Amino acid sequence: MSAHARKRKVDAECRIFNKNWTAKYLFTEVGGKAVCLVCGERIAVFKDYNLSRHYETTHAEKYKNLSDAERARTSEALLAKLQKQQGFFTKLHTSRDAATKTSFVISHKIAKNSKPFSEGEFVKECLVDSAALICPEKKGAFEQVPLSRRTVTRRIEEIAGNLELQLQREVACFDFFSLALDESCDVRDTAQLLPWDYGLQDYGGAGSNAVDERNNDREQSVYGGHGH
Repeated sequence: MSAHARKRKVDAECRIFNKNWTAKYLFTEVGGKAVCLVCGERIAVFKDYNLSRHYETTHAEKYKNLSDAERARTSEALLAKLQKQQGFFTKLHTSRDAATKTSFVISHKIAKNSKPFSEGEFVKECLVDSAALICPEKKGAFEQVPLSRRTVTRRIEEIAGNLELQLQREVACFDFFSLALDESCDVRDTAQLLPWDYGLQDYGGAGSNAVDERNNDREQSVYGGHGH
């Protein structure tokens, strides 16, 4: 057999999941891998021999007496069960993402309004109690929002770092800019440095007078300076 013929055989056998394997060997494709519907075993290479070997050595004894119709119904039921489990974990992942985003939004408002970082715990208590009255079925979602003092501190530090990176990128593109310094006090009346810049950038190219003017009131110095 020529090298070209061998390559075509491997491509056909290993890289494409054969839908007939679902009823025949009780496998389905998930994320580019063959997954056993019975035990969850994952097989990386789509090859008839690999799936057949797993089925024969692990599950054949239990399912060998099924008729074709019964085997089809069994594979459909197992596949539906797997899809239901995947839907549950996807929903759980989405819920966690929403809780994390909410944590960032509230932490941002705490910093922007110069509130103590421990206020996050009070805000969460208010959210949970309100949810219990307005939408009891959503109370669990509000309970998952991380707003401890340590978490709020970490969120604000991450926001400050992101703002600093944005400032560095924008200032590097300015043709002209002015810089002003001011004083801001936190809740403990500790003075903090607050820089404010005004930049000009030409976007028009040669022969054009188009200019972009940007005011950049950077809050990361205030965020990063709190000592709550």
